[in-house]
Amino acid sequence: MHSGDDTLRPLRDDLRVPDAEADLYLVGLGIGGFDQRTVEVDRLLRGAAAIYHLTAFHEELQALSLGNVEDLSSLYFSGRNAASTYEDMTAYLREQTRTVREYGYVCFLTYGHPLYLVDTSWSLLQDDGGFRVKAIAATSFIDRLLCDLDYRFDYGVQIYEANVFLAQMPAVEPSTPLILSQVGEVGSDEIAERGRKLEWLTPLFEQVGNRFPPDRQCDLIFSPYRSDMAPNVVTARVDELMTLASSVHTGSTLLVHGA
Repeated sequence: MHSGDDTLRPLRDDLRVPDAEADLYLVGLGIGGFDQRTVEVDRLLRGAAAIYHLTAFHEELQALSLGNVEDLSSLYFSGRNAASTYEDMTAYLREQTRTVREYGYVCFLTYGHPLYLVDTSWSLLQDDGGFRVKAIAATSFIDRLLCDLDYRFDYGVQIYEANVFLAQMPAVEPSTPLILSQVGEVGSDEIAERGRKLEWLTPLFEQVGNRFPPDRQCDLIFSPYRSDMAPNVVTARVDELMTLASSVHTGSTLLVHGA
C-alpha cells in the first residue's frame, strides 16, 4: 500500500507478479543444452517479436520462433574490453526493444540463469530505459554442479567470482567449501581465450593455497552447454593446483572441498 503522493501501480505492471507482462524478457536456457529450457521460457521464445541471444543455438531458435532471431556473438567478441562490450550490448538491446515493442516483446537469451554473472541483464533490469523488463528464472551453473560432482555443498558454501576473490582477498572459512566461478577469465578485462595460462592463474591459485590445507581436494569443472557434451571434471590437491592450468577454459569453475 502506498501513501502520500505515491501512485498505485496496476498489478499487471508490477513485474513481481507472476503473470505480469513485459516489453523485454531476460531469459536463460539453463545449463546442459537447448532442451534444458523451461516450459515458460519455451513459450516466451515462441511468441517473441525478436530474440537476441548469446548461445550456439541460432538455427534451433529460428526454427522455434516466428520472430526475428539475432546472434549477438559478433558484438560480444568484438575485441573491446568486457565493460565496454557489456555497455554496448545494453545500449543495443535498449534501442531494439524500443523499436520492436510496437509489434511485440523482446527476449534476451543467454545460457544458465539470465541474472547470474550477466552484467548486461543487470544493467537492463536496474535501468529499464522507460520500458518494462522482467527476468525469468532458469537453472544456473551452481545447480548443474550439484549434479556433475560427487560432492554435497548445499549445507553451506562460499561463492565468489574469481576476479572479485582475487581483488578483494576476502577472509574465508577453510572448513567450508569454496566455489570460484569464471576461473578462465581471471586477471583479464577482455572476452577471449588466452595463452600463457600459468602466468595469469598463478596469483589466484596462490591465494587458494594460502587459505586451505595443502592436501584439500579441488575439482575444476567445465559444465556442458550442449546435450551431446559431458561435464569435464579434473581433480587435484591444493598443493597441486598448478597442474590444472592446462584444463582451464573460459567458464571453468573451481570447487575447493570443505573439511
